[in-house]
Amino acid sequence: MPAAMLYLSSCAPVVYSGCPVYPVAGEQVAAELEKVGYEQAPNFWEWMGRIDKLRQELELCRQNNNFI
Repeated sequence: MPAAMLYLSSCAPVVYSGCPVYPVAGEQVAAELEKVGYEQAPNFWEWMGRIDKLRQELELCRQNNNFI
């Protein structure tokens, strides 16, 4: 019986309490984005707005979970 309990305990789901890390674009990406106007790529800029919202939410997650 103890062997079975040991085996079953290894099947427990893993709890992930950390927040994912948002990748930083960097200077080269910023330079490229300055060349693209809203008129040229409105869908891209809308998507960038959603990505920025994700970045903000990840920062809140890190702050609330005391991750640095």
